[in-house]
This record gives sequence, C-alpha cells and structure tokens, in this order.
Amino acid sequence: MRGTKWLWTSIVFVGVLVLASLVGFASGALKPLLGLDLEGGVSVILQAPTGTPDTVMQQALENIRNRVDAFGVGEPQIFVSGQNIEVQLPGLAKGSIQERAKTQYCLVDPKDVNYGCVGEEAGAKSALAGISVIENTSVCLASNDLTVENLCFGSKTEAQKAIDALKVSQSTAQGAAGQWCVESPTAASYGCFDTEKAAKAAKAGVSTTSSTDVCLTGTGAVNLPCGFADKAAAQEALDAITVRSFDKEYCVISSDGVNLGCSLTQEEAQLRLQNTGQSRLLELIGTTARLEQREVLATLVPGDPSFSGQALTCDSDPQSVTPDCPADENALKDTDVWLMGQDGNKYHMGPVLITGTAIKKATAVLKTATSTSLSSGWTVSFDLTKDGSAVFSEVTGRLIGKQLAILLDNEVISAPTVQGQIQGTGVITGNFDKQRAEDLATVLNAGALPVQLTKLQTLTVSATLGEESLRQGIVAGLVGLILLFLYLLFYYRLLGVVAWVGMSIWAILALSLVSLAGIAFGYSLTLAGIAGLVISLGITADSYIVFFERLKDEVRNGKTARSAVQPAFKRAYRTIVAADMVTFIAAVVLYLTAVSSVRGFALTLGVATLLDLFVVYFFKRPTVFLISRSPWLVSMRGFGLQSGVAADVEPMPVPVPVAGGAE
Repeated sequence: MRGTKWLWTSIVFVGVLVLASLVGFASGALKPLLGLDLEGGVSVILQAPTGTPDTVMQQALENIRNRVDAFGVGEPQIFVSGQNIEVQLPGLAKGSIQERAKTQYCLVDPKDVNYGCVGEEAGAKSALAGISVIENTSVCLASNDLTVENLCFGSKTEAQKAIDALKVSQSTAQGAAGQWCVESPTAASYGCFDTEKAAKAAKAGVSTTSSTDVCLTGTGAVNLPCGFADKAAAQEALDAITVRSFDKEYCVISSDGVNLGCSLTQEEAQLRLQNTGQSRLLELIGTTARLEQREVLATLVPGDPSFSGQALTCDSDPQSVTPDCPADENALKDTDVWLMGQDGNKYHMGPVLITGTAIKKATAVLKTATSTSLSSGWTVSFDLTKDGSAVFSEVTGRLIGKQLAILLDNEVISAPTVQGQIQGTGVITGNFDKQRAEDLATVLNAGALPVQLTKLQTLTVSATLGEESLRQGIVAGLVGLILLFLYLLFYYRLLGVVAWVGMSIWAILALSLVSLAGIAFGYSLTLAGIAGLVISLGITADSYIVFFERLKDEVRNGKTARSAVQPAFKRAYRTIVAADMVTFIAAVVLYLTAVSSVRGFALTLGVATLLDLFVVYFFKRPTVFLISRSPWLVSMRGFGLQSGVAADVEPMPVPVPVAGGAE
C-alpha cells in the first residue's frame, strides 16, 4: 500500500482538476472566448503614419477601446502590430431585441411618435398639460451683393441693430488685401469690393425678411415638433397627443449583454439596433475626433470675390490639391490657419486656445425652440475639467463680442459669438442630427486619437459562417478522438482504454486552459487554434504509443509485465520529452514570427504539447503502474495488460540430434 500511495495521489489530483473543469463548463464560469472566424463579427486594420512613437500607438489603442466599450461589444480584441492597430469585434452582429414587461405612461400622437414617458399617469398628464403652442418670428438679413442670409434675429429691432453695426473697412487679410469689405464688429467678412463706394452701396442694400415658425414647446416632453403652417395646425397636433399606458418595451441588447436603449415599438427598436450596429461603430473606430477651439480672425463667404483665391492651410480630402492636414496634432497648434467650415465659409483663425482634453463629459441634447430662443435641434453640451474650466473662463472673458470657432478634425463646425464669460460648461452647436450628436459625444468622452489613422482593411464574417466553422472544428476533433480510441482499443486492449481516458482528460484540461486564457488576458479561440488542438491530439496519441511499444520490448525480452513498466516508462519518457520539446520550440518560434490567427495556432500547439507532458506523467504513469500490480488486470483473457503488449514469450527451440553420428 505504501508503494501505491503516491500513485493514487497523482491520479486523484488529476481527477480533481478534471472535475473542477467540468463544473466550470456546466455552470458557465468556464467558456472558451471564440474568435472572429468562429463567432462572426468584424475585423478592421488601421494604419498610423510611419515613425509614430509606441507611446502614441498605445494611447490610440486605449481610446479606440473606450469607443468600442461604449457600444457594449463583448470581448473586443484590439492590439498593436508595428504601425498598425488591428481591431477584432467577435459577435458584433449578434445584437438582439428583447421584449420586457414595464408599465409606463407616454405622450404619443396617432402615428405612435413618442414625446416622453414617465412611471406615473399623473406625471404624464401634467407633462401634457404643460405643452403649449408658440409662434416664433425670425427676422433674417437679405442682400443681393452680400452673404448675410444666415444672420437671423428674434425681432426686427435686433435685425436693424445688426445692420447698423455693419462697417466698411479696408482688408489686410491674405487674398483680400487692399479690398473694401463689409464686416461685422467681430471682423466676420460678408463680401469684399474693389472700391469703398461699392462696399458702402452693398451695405446700404441690406434689407430684412420675416418668417414665422410655429412650434410646440414644453419642459416635460421631448422631441416636440416645429414647422407648422399656423397656430391652428399646431393646436390640432397638440390635441391629438394623448397619454397612453404601455405594459411592455423593446430593448436593444448588445452581444455583451449591455442595454443600448429601449423603445415602445419593435420597429423603433429595430432601427436603434441598426444604428448601433456595424456601420456606425466602424465609422467611429478610426475617427480622429480632435476637438479644438480657435479665435476667428476673418471669414470669407462663397460670394466674396477673394473666396476662390484664398488657399486653405490643409484639408482632409485626398482628391483635392490642398495639402492633407498633418497627422501630428501639435503641428498647427501654435499657428494661424485658414480652414473650411461646414457652412461653406473659409475661416482665418489664430492658434489653438482650448482642446478636447479639457472636456470631462459630453452629452447629446435636443434643444427645443422657446419664446426667448429661436434656435432648435441637436447640440452637444459638455462639462469641463477643473483646469479646462479655468482656461475656458479666461478665453471667453477675453473674447466677448468676438467669434470662437469650434473645430473637429480641422473642420469648423460652428463659430458662435461669445456673449459673456463662461465657466464649467458649454455647448457645441452645428448642423447635427440625433445620431451625429450622439456620435460626437461618444468620441469626445472616449478621447481623441493622438494620431490620424488610415483604414487599410475591413473584413466582415457572418455569424452563420462562424457557427459552421465551429461545428466543423468540433466534429473534426471528435472524429479524430473516436478513430484513435478504436485503433488503440483494438491494438492495445486495456492499455487502449487508458490512452482514451488520458486523451479525454487532456482535451478537457486543454479547453479549460483556453477558457482561462480568455478570462485572464482575452485570448480568443480561432479556427487556427482548433487546428492546433487537433494536431496536438495526434502528438498526445504518439506519447502513449511510444510508452506502450517500449513496454512491449521489455516484456518480449523476458521481463514480467510488473517489472517491465518502470524501465519502459523511464526510457519512453525521455523520448516523449525530447519529441515534445522539439514541437514546443517550433511553436514558440512560429508564435514570435507569425501574426494574427497563425499565432493562435502556435499558442494552442505549444500549450497543448506541455499539457501532454503533464498528463503523461501524472495520469498515464501511475495508472499503468497500478494496473501492472493487479494480477487479474494483467492476465485478463484477451483484454488484459499481457494481451495488450503481446507478452507471450516465444519458446526456446528443442535441439535435434544430428543423423549419422558416432555410436
């Protein structure tokens, strides 16, 4: 018994590991993280300019990870390879819509457009009672010679004040030097002329046009409409809004189980699912989202004679003759620039005053028209950091009455006039729809990329194709295991059963290691990784065959099965270690020199090879040793150890007398 204690301890130790693995698989705590080719999803390769420092690449990787995490994508694989960043998003296409029970009271119109929901009926009725019809009059400037049609005011008095504030002065700006321009008090140019007389005539020709916008407004509702023909039409729309109770909602759930938002109807949920799907995420992954604020020194509108002659400092259009904007975010930081705006104007701006790093939190907000504010639409409000708030306060206090341009990736998205000193918070306005405002808020929260990236490749793998690949990989492994079992059972009898149990233990522990690797450092099992496991299965089978064949040799040399086991294992294990080390070294070299999925193959091959040494020593060795000590298992007719190693010793030949010998 003393001699078998450590043999049993070794087997029990392996059994505990196997049992723990099976419990982990059954409970869901252990589960291999599947790669792109098995689960489906999207792979994107982004390239940085040559010579980009490693620290910048790592910062870009972290910011991309933050953007991906905002979409709730399960276990993204993001890594740097030289000047490339590869983003693999397994399961991205597996978002789903879940129907959930929830009682709420909503303001809806006959077309089921939702204007807000609350948990209590009284709250919904109070919000409905707070909605009213307002009539906003907008007075805009008009001119045949100047581009002033975008200048609108809340009253004719304010519009006239703006006209009176226009001035004619001789320009010193590049491209318009010596010309006479009509400008605002903040030096925004609306048109330039060769003579002062022509400029004054253009100013005198400025008139006003009035328009009325009828809207619904209320503090307890959202997304209220505007643009009614008259108050009667707006009142009719208001009267059609009712309070309705809903007992269910449809929620969009990402592949990682994150709730991305709920809707009252399945159609709205389906639209939300599409908006949070592949195309939108792919658009955001490589967006630089570099936010800057600069003082506006001059503005050229398309109707200005010098507009076409004014060259831009840079742009992002690869088809234009204008130089591309530099990838280095600091290249233009301290210089004056001419850049294009979303409104089609060209802006002359000073050095960068504020950057996106000053923003602590950004939120997409729908601004509705009120009696005191005509503007409406989607904006992005932001809260500033402590240091950012101090800088913003100083800048806005210094630029009161002047324009402060807001730029995103070297494009002016708005250039509002600073009305007063601002502290702590701010608002980015532009021609935003809901999705664009939400996307801008997402990238501002995640942080701008410190380098401009070029999208080299985008590969989409369907979930159906991934499932088929996984099924074929599992089938290949099972078929290989069954064929090996039948062969070993026929050839080695009881030892074949030992080999089959050992390879099953190896397979369970191999999957456990793959699962733990996914939990520990995000390793995902790919089709190449499965190929490495299947090949390792053959290596494991070779280890058993080497031992069994060596055992045969010892028995045929006249030793008993019991006495042959120890020297046979000692000699066989040296051979097994040497062979496995050769395979392991090859796997290490392949891992260090290969890229992408080939590294997955090398990793599983190397780890599975080391696992083979563990199972051989801690399971196969003690099991065969214990079998050899049981006379019944050794001599079992047709199936025992002796039958498995062909242990029948050939009889020595009997000497035959030579004929014709001496008498």
